[in-house]
This record gives sequence, C-alpha cells and structure tokens, in this order.
Amino acid sequence: MPIGCRSDIQIATVRAGLLPSASPRPLFSPPRNVHIGVAARHRMKILSRSRDDSIDLLATSHRVVGIGRGVHPDEYSQLDALTTLLGAPIGATRKVTDAGWQPRGRQIGITGSSVTPRLFISIGAQGKLNHSVGFRGAGTVLAINSDPDATIFNYADIGIVGDWREVVPLLVEALRPHVESE
Repeated sequence: MPIGCRSDIQIATVRAGLLPSASPRPLFSPPRNVHIGVAARHRMKILSRSRDDSIDLLATSHRVVGIGRGVHPDEYSQLDALTTLLGAPIGATRKVTDAGWQPRGRQIGITGSSVTPRLFISIGAQGKLNHSVGFRGAGTVLAINSDPDATIFNYADIGIVGDWREVVPLLVEALRPHVESE
C-alpha cells in the first residue's frame, strides 16, 4: 500500500551512519544557526543547543572499538593500548550505556549510532540484533568473545574465541608493526 501525504511539506530521513561515507571523511563543523521561514502559527524557539563530541568521533573514525558487558568498567584501562594504537574511540552496547558504564552518546545500535569504520573491533559483546545493526556498514568486523556461540560471530569477518584480557595484548602486538607503518 503506498504512503500518501496531503501536505506540501514532505520529508524523508536516513539514519545517520547507515550509508557508507565517502573517503576521506570530512570533519563535522559546529552547529550553526540557520533561518528557516515558518508560518507564524508554527513558530518555534530554540532554548538551548548542546553537542556531544563523542558522537562525531564515532561517526568519523576509521577504526572503532565496541564493548559489551563482558568488559567491566574497572577493566577499561586494559583497552588503552589497543585504542591508542588504532586511534579508535570506544563505542558500546545498550546494556553498557543503560548500566551507566559509558555515556549514551557512545551507544551503537538501533537506539544509538550507526558507524561505518574500516575496522570495527567488538570486545565482550553478544552481538544481538539491536547492537549489530549499528556496525553493519563496517568494512571489517573483528569479534572477541569467550562464548563460542555468541551471536556476534555471525556478523564478524574475523572471530576470536577467548578471554579478551588475554587476546587484546596479543592483538596489539600483532597489529603494532602494521599500524605504525601506515
């Protein structure tokens, strides 16, 4: 059944990050004021503007590390070597942001951001549909999970079954010569 609209104004939207971005990715500019003519009965007043830079960082990064509840906040520092080497921001599942472990702006998935990095590394995430749709546009997905039956492996190009605390240091050493030579 076709969708009809009786108004002269019609809008179509596409979820941010859903379509692949052109290379190189442009940096986002700060919000700017734009005057739009609106009929008097539909006037609006903007009370405040805010900007979450972590969203822009996820959207523009070529590499992103996504974490699930398998990585406890007390262990985040163990990811520093990987995120620093790759220049990758941390994204998170909804369960992580709902628990208050990461800010909501870092949530990847249906109710968060969609990202399209060249490399997405998932650590300790089960990979449920509501999270995985957020990184489907990634070039390569590498998943690390101790559960061999985790759904994340269905979406991964490379899957590593193991304790991320042991795998990540080995991954950093394996990637270091390749990343530093870029």
